[in-house]
Amino acid sequence: MTKAWGRWPRLWPSEGSARAFTRATFYAPDMVLLGLSAAALQGCALPERDEAKRLKPICFTMLKTRTCVPGPSPKSSDAVKVRNLALRPDAGRVVIVRARDGDIQGLVLLGLNGQPLESLIPYSAVAVDVPPGLHEMRIQEGVGAPLPLELRAGDVAVLEVRRRGRYGQKFDLVRLSRQEGRALIDESRILRVLDRTVSPPSTTGGEGSVP
Repeated sequence: MTKAWGRWPRLWPSEGSARAFTRATFYAPDMVLLGLSAAALQGCALPERDEAKRLKPICFTMLKTRTCVPGPSPKSSDAVKVRNLALRPDAGRVVIVRARDGDIQGLVLLGLNGQPLESLIPYSAVAVDVPPGLHEMRIQEGVGAPLPLELRAGDVAVLEVRRRGRYGQKFDLVRLSRQEGRALIDESRILRVLDRTVSPPSTTGGEGSVP
């Protein structure tokens, strides 16, 4: 009986059970507050975990082959805009994609207007916004001629980095239609969204933002 009283205080009116009833009455709200506090702390921790994830190296792995570039990766909202080939009304946009079957190793360093731009791992894509006008994209190793691009505000051009041969060390830049580009971009990781509408930064591989 003693155990029953302690277990169910509201069924046995006594001084001890009254105190237990009081404790039980205020226990539930306390638990709610505790739960809300834990949820709030967890909510604060989520952005920190997301940011830590974005700062990790970005890698492509196939069997024993692993090719990486430094983080951070772009925000998911920016990556979605790249996948949808969203335009910038005040600038031109170039999306460069590398996602051909069999091209599974090594870095490809890109150049824009004579300056290093970014390195592509297999099955990846980079977007860069540029001022309206004439620009030159090229494989930074200097293989092949640069590809001239004349872009107006609101234009979106899709270029593919295409390996010469299955195991070749040379690459070409090929301009694609929107439909062809979307198909390859859908299979790729978005590495960067770069803004070159202003003076280029002192280091390469910085992250821009999509308005």
